[in-house]
Amino acid sequence: MNVFGIPRSIPIVAGIVLAIMTLPTVIISSRAALGAVPPSIREAALGLGASKMQTIFDHVFPLAMPGMLTGSIIGMARALGETAPLLMIGMVAFVVDIPGSFTDPATVLPVQIFLWSDSPERAFVERTSGAIIILLLFLVIMNGLAVWLRNKFEQRW
Repeated sequence: MNVFGIPRSIPIVAGIVLAIMTLPTVIISSRAALGAVPPSIREAALGLGASKMQTIFDHVFPLAMPGMLTGSIIGMARALGETAPLLMIGMVAFVVDIPGSFTDPATVLPVQIFLWSDSPERAFVERTSGAIIILLLFLVIMNGLAVWLRNKFEQRW
């Protein structure tokens, strides 16, 4: 069934599904990062005459940014490894040609790994292994980037 006349196996639908799935991770980490900013920072800014908006944008957000960035990157890395929701929406389409636009049917790497691993031909063992290594390397890089950004932007108060 096509909702709004869009096929389920296009990348836009997969992106929307994964974005909705990662929102709780990003929201919870952002709330925790904002709550970790000491109230004394807010009170000091307000006491010196800053407005509430100036306090938030000039003092609270810069101190909470490392935690918010970390949550966003970890949420994105988690979305990259998700297979089940993409299988549920129909991203198992056999793609004959390379997609040319966002509206062409496509598949994603975890689904492709799933399809290749089920294939009895010997040639697909190397492809499956290579795709798994690429996916794992990308996830490790994303998690490393999250840690590096958190350490780079972390401020002591």
